Amino acid sequence: MPVARECDLCGLGCGKHPLEHRVHDSARFFCCLGCMNVYLILWESGAIQPGRSPRDTALFQRSLALGLISNRIDSESSAPRSAPANTEELLLHVSGMWCTSCSWLIEHALSKLPGIARSEASFASDLVKVHYIPQSIPRERILSRITSLGYQAEEYSADSETADAERRDWILRTGLAAFLWINVMSLSLTLYAGYFEQISVSVRRGLPFVLMALATPVVFYCGQPVLRLAWRGLLNRTIRMETLLSLGILAAYGYSVAQAFRGEIHLYFDTATVIVTLVLAGKLIERGAKEKVSRWIAQLHRMMPNKVRLLAAAAERFVSVEALEPGQTFVVKAGERIPSDGLIVAGESHADESLLTGESAPVGKKTGETVVAGSINLDGILHVQATKSAGESTLARIIDLVEKALSSRTDLERTVDRVSRIFVPCVILIALLTFFIPWLTGRTHLAPALMRAITVLVIACPCALGLATPLAITAAFGAASRSGILVRDGRVLETLRRIDAVILDKTGTVTEGRFSLLGFVPCRARQAVSSLAGLANPAGSNVTSDSESDYISANDTLSLLASLERYSEHPLGVAVAESARKRGLALPDVTSVEIHKGRGITGVVEGKSVFAGNRRLAGDLGIRLDDCSMLQVNTWEQEGKTVAFVGYDGELTALAVFGDQIKPDVRELIREFHRRHIQVHLVSGDAHATTQYAASQIGADSFAAEVLPQEKATFVRNLQEGGSTVAMVGDGINDAPALAQADLGIALSSGADIAMQAAAVVIMQGPAHGSLRKMLDVFDLSRLAIRVVRQNLFWAFFYNIIGITLAVTGVLSPIFAAGAMLLSSTSVVANSLRLSRRDFRTISVN
Repeated sequence: MPVARECDLCGLGCGKHPLEHRVHDSARFFCCLGCMNVYLILWESGAIQPGRSPRDTALFQRSLALGLISNRIDSESSAPRSAPANTEELLLHVSGMWCTSCSWLIEHALSKLPGIARSEASFASDLVKVHYIPQSIPRERILSRITSLGYQAEEYSADSETADAERRDWILRTGLAAFLWINVMSLSLTLYAGYFEQISVSVRRGLPFVLMALATPVVFYCGQPVLRLAWRGLLNRTIRMETLLSLGILAAYGYSVAQAFRGEIHLYFDTATVIVTLVLAGKLIERGAKEKVSRWIAQLHRMMPNKVRLLAAAAERFVSVEALEPGQTFVVKAGERIPSDGLIVAGESHADESLLTGESAPVGKKTGETVVAGSINLDGILHVQATKSAGESTLARIIDLVEKALSSRTDLERTVDRVSRIFVPCVILIALLTFFIPWLTGRTHLAPALMRAITVLVIACPCALGLATPLAITAAFGAASRSGILVRDGRVLETLRRIDAVILDKTGTVTEGRFSLLGFVPCRARQAVSSLAGLANPAGSNVTSDSESDYISANDTLSLLASLERYSEHPLGVAVAESARKRGLALPDVTSVEIHKGRGITGVVEGKSVFAGNRRLAGDLGIRLDDCSMLQVNTWEQEGKTVAFVGYDGELTALAVFGDQIKPDVRELIREFHRRHIQVHLVSGDAHATTQYAASQIGADSFAAEVLPQEKATFVRNLQEGGSTVAMVGDGINDAPALAQADLGIALSSGADIAMQAAAVVIMQGPAHGSLRKMLDVFDLSRLAIRVVRQNLFWAFFYNIIGITLAVTGVLSPIFAAGAMLLSSTSVVANSLRLSRRDFRTISVN
């Protein structure tokens, strides 16, 4: 027995693989890299002295607080610990996972390593996501721990040489096994004939050894992956699917070897070889299915160019895409992929964004418009100024979302995993009873009893059970991605089925979010709305000198407002800045800018304390709103317009009137939600009358107006406390708290990054209308995926129950059991791949 060692710094157990370092010819043992480094620093500084514990030093206490080393109290506590803030994420591709028990074993083994915050392994995609503390455990130790379980692990990349080599190895093993099996079956016919008529003594004695020579490489070379994983499982005290197969294969082979040396002709080499062959064939089919449903990940990676044509000093030169920085200009020629998000500074073209948005129509691009990484420049030459680095682009964000989704696991998957782990030991028990009871009671001979037990082991192998859920969910993710829907977490599919309330944010979700400044009214003039056309060309209008003065005052106020709104990302601010730009107004410098979430913006412009916002901001600033102005404001708001109160130095000087269009597909969307018995609520930070007008136009069940960002989250929480399962749909920064609070957050990709980070589903928006219809595609995706999962689970359980019953009674032989196992896995694969071919477009909006 190895000696259990404690860490010489923190005192925790070092496990089976302690880190050792010699200090003055004395061995010191540590549980993690962090403890070893801290100990060496203390030693070199002279802080470690006889009679003094290193745990009493200031450095130890500080390292403990930062999470650089382990905490004995936390480690011995049974209470769950939250992940440290300074963890890093490692995404691995793991070869050799045969079933969901493999993913459970990897998670279980990694959870015991010091420095691992959490890990998730996905059997369907062969991905393992590990959150770890880099100061406590190096990446190499994580990889070596997975390797010690019998798998091959490497950091994930789109083009994996290891995966290609493994695929070739599988094909070689399967082909060789099939070839030798056919020969074993052919030669076995001679021995079968010996049951009915006499065969020569030389054939009777020599042929069994020929069969043994043919079967041995099948069992120990072709079947080596099965035997290796079974042995590794036993070393880790885990009974796995491979254990069932190995018992069946080795029992048939071992019995036949014994019979051959005894001179008997009742041999089962053909049984052992056919089990290996069909198991390998089944796994090859499963592997192809897993690669097919995960192929879209590689497509996303291939959309990222490795090089970028950088424009510097009027000359072009190729550099690595990782070297591209925001603000640099690069050139994209016809037929090339755009390497990063950016703004077109010269040139016109069309771009293919189909892999990003799911829309096949080319999108026109011209100077001043934006382009996204991964899209294809179809014609013309574009000069693009990068707005983000390649690692932070829209495409990079999409790839990150996809990888997180594939490495996550649903509650249903975890339940099936637990059932599988109980199922395998139960099958072994049934096989043992099937063998011993008839044999010991004399109801059958040794060979028939052994064949029945082997049949039970083979027929009950839970391959189909392990494939049923993860393969279907991965296929659904692929179909959704091709339609422009990104799912961050597999649990979304289960949550969607329970949604009975949907909350829609008004601006940018229900409406276009592209405001236009319809009018800018000086309050001191108390006159009707000044149209932008009239303001733009006062010389051509019949106005009095008072009106001229009012126009100048309006322009001055608009200039102050536009200067301030340059610092806001709100659509109203964008509309003001655009209006000022078109009219050529000079924009002075601004200081002390402060954005009041859900209310407006304030700042100092040319010495004036300027404000712009809703009536709540005006009230907070103590601005007096006269009855005449409020009467006009109420009239505009009842017409669905948005009004901003503008002024400076404590006085209201103007009213800005904005218009926004309701998206054409919203009404059809809400009718469909109602048909599915889902209530729709509208929330907005806009005025009560404006929000009420929008709610009445789209047919919402209720609305909430003048809502601050934190109040949106409260609105969600109130619905949840009332028993509703809530989905929140938004696109702005102020929607992020509500998206995180909701049972399901759905973000539109045209919105803020923080909103997309808080949402579990991201809908990629193209130039055409229809992004809201994708919300219904999300619901249909869930319904179809869960239906396929249930079908798979039903047939997997039905197959096992019927198969085990027939095997125990002796109706099935091992050869038919192996064929039935292959047929079961193939049916689950074929059913799951239906999702890959599905197009989630169910609504037609005219």
